[in-house]
Amino acid sequence: FMTKPWYNVLQPREDLRKGKPLDAAEFAVNLGQVLTHQASEVYQQPEQFFARTYLTKNLTDLAAEVTHRLAGEVTETSAVFNLITQFGGGKTHALTLLYHLAKHGKVAQQWEGVNKVLLQANVSEIPKAAVAVFVGTDFDAVTGRGGSDGTLLRKTPWGEIAFQLGGQEAFQYVAEHDKRGIAPAGDVVKQILPYQQPCLILLDELMNYVSRNGSQAFTQLYNFLQVLSEEVRG
Repeated sequence: FMTKPWYNVLQPREDLRKGKPLDAAEFAVNLGQVLTHQASEVYQQPEQFFARTYLTKNLTDLAAEVTHRLAGEVTETSAVFNLITQFGGGKTHALTLLYHLAKHGKVAQQWEGVNKVLLQANVSEIPKAAVAVFVGTDFDAVTGRGGSDGTLLRKTPWGEIAFQLGGQEAFQYVAEHDKRGIAPAGDVVKQILPYQQPCLILLDELMNYVSRNGSQAFTQLYNFLQVLSEEVRG
């Protein structure tokens, strides 16, 4: 019997074929850099990201449950997920996966492994959602974000999330809260959430943000997260 060489049946990635392994830094993803299109290509391009991501049971379960929820199904799923792993355990990788799915919607069905997520979620296509990302290591509470680039100045997590979800119109609901550093209450948070549209809010490295900005920041962030959790559950 004649058989083909294994490397003709299943061709290794280019970096392996050429003996040029990836830089170690490329194995650590920064979700904030994905948002600003500064991440390496393997994380920035969803096709590459999914081709190099092995969908473990836990990762598939998470992606399927989030997809199920974004599709409007509220049974056997949660509106809030708290990811806890050891350092390097894959939290940011999981958030990046969810980001690409929700950002691209049904286009994602072309990527490797996504059919597995759809099957488990029991939905026909990936819902496209409004997405907001807050990464605590990237956001400076003193200088804020925007102001000098033609966009509104945002100095709090709620200001930044509102702006990402609905631009200037949504930000105006929390403009005074952002200016004074006070977390908005539920009636205000409702106004910044998109109306009749799926919404995904991804939060990463919150402890870094809190530890850099003191007890006042912790109190207000805690209040905001509690109110936000209650509103999205509704």
